[in-house]
Amino acid sequence: MIPGIGCHRGGAGRRSRFLWLLLLVCAGCSGLKGPATTDTSSDTLPGLEKRVEFLERYVEFRRTYTDLGFQIKYQNNSGGLVPGPTEWDIRLVAVVPAAELAEWIPPEVTAESAADVSWLSGVPGAERAKEIEEWYVNGGRLVGVDRKHSVVAFHDERN
Repeated sequence: MIPGIGCHRGGAGRRSRFLWLLLLVCAGCSGLKGPATTDTSSDTLPGLEKRVEFLERYVEFRRTYTDLGFQIKYQNNSGGLVPGPTEWDIRLVAVVPAAELAEWIPPEVTAESAADVSWLSGVPGAERAKEIEEWYVNGGRLVGVDRKHSVVAFHDERN
């Protein structure tokens, strides 16, 4: 054995293992998939257009609003070495065009006359939802409709 060769080769092996480990760590931290973590009230956003733009980052549906209030809590757990499930609590009260009320009602779900509305506390515009008499429960989603005033209340939670 030539003196120093074994030692040099061992150093290169350690460096190589270190680089592979570093590469794996960096690959696991490649960034979040989906919208950013937030705890945002619509009161912090100026105007309807900005509110709609922000909301649409966190919901799959696209709707028309004449007024919109919401509270969005969203925890994106998709980053890191071991990604976890994303959690959310999306609450909104909106005034919508009367012709679009039907778009809010989940298909094949029967209306209920009452629902637990304690989740409305703290949602900007919650006072508009006080006359809702039609409630639709579809999995973890709750939709309330006030046809007389074209008001919709929506709650979707996963944690």
